[in-house]
Amino acid sequence: MQKAVCLLLLIGFPVALAWAQVVPAAKIPAPVIQALQGRFPGVKSVEWKVAKDKNLEAEFTLKGIAITVKFDPAGKWLETETQISSAQVPKAVVDALIKKFVGYNIVETQSLQLYNEAHLSYEIHLDNNKEILKVVLAADGTIQSQSNKPKK
Repeated sequence: MQKAVCLLLLIGFPVALAWAQVVPAAKIPAPVIQALQGRFPGVKSVEWKVAKDKNLEAEFTLKGIAITVKFDPAGKWLETETQISSAQVPKAVVDALIKKFVGYNIVETQSLQLYNEAHLSYEIHLDNNKEILKVVLAADGTIQSQSNKPKK
């Protein structure tokens, strides 16, 4: 199974997902910047985005790993997405993807920690040349949410 995921990652096309709009750091409220520095002291080269839901996302690389942290405008931490390799995706998640999304290629894999959940979820981005799917699954393979965008 893991080999199938690796193959899908290799043949998948890099995708620039436009889920949020880039904004300059000067427009980010001070409590949000302070909250990021509290969770990730010393992080530099942060790209800030405003998501469709008006929450703020900080994107950066830490020790070679891409991380996105989401805050509300008051600085409350909402979630952290961390890039992971296909080998780190639980087998139940891989099995669910292979079964439900035939014809899709995996283009991105992330662990997802939400403020109100103790366990990790897994956010997987899929592409079938017509649309891009963002699927969030529990470690047991249960789909928690799914959204799509037509491919341009």
